[in-house]
Formats: sequence, C-alpha cells, structure tokens
Amino acid sequence: MISFIKEYIEKLDKDYVNGYLIKQDIYLSKDELEIVYYHLKNNWYDFIYKNNKNILEDMQKNLSEINFNKLYDLYINALNTYGHYL
Repeated sequence: MISFIKEYIEKLDKDYVNGYLIKQDIYLSKDELEIVYYHLKNNWYDFIYKNNKNILEDMQKNLSEINFNKLYDLYINALNTYGHYL
C-alpha cells in the first residue's frame, strides 16, 4: 500500500490539489496552498503512519481557521473511510 500511495503523491501537482480542494469547498490562498502542498509532498508518510501532531500544528498556525477546520474535517472523513486499508 505504501508504494501505491507514494506513486500517487509523486504525481500530484499544485493545480490538481487546489482543484480537488475547491471541489470540497475549500478555497486556499496562494500561501496556504504552498503550505498544504509542501506537507502533502514531503510529509505524507509521517502524516499517515507516524505522529502527525507537528504537521497539524504547523497547518493550524499557518492556515485560516476556516480552512484548517475544513481540511481537518476532510482528513477525519478520509481516515474514517479509508483508514482500515492503511
């Protein structure tokens, strides 16, 4: 499963991530998108399989409260839906 996720993450670009988030009613500023994209590309393994507290704290500090809460809800929903596959 890890190699599948890694390959998927490597193919993602900012436009795809932004488009997906817009479909989820999450509208990030350019700076917010940079932060989310950075963590997605560089910290995905830690976020999924290890302690994600520092990542969440950084995102909470650097994103608007509304966008952080929407992203966090999206994360929790994905975890509840797909977590048993991980």
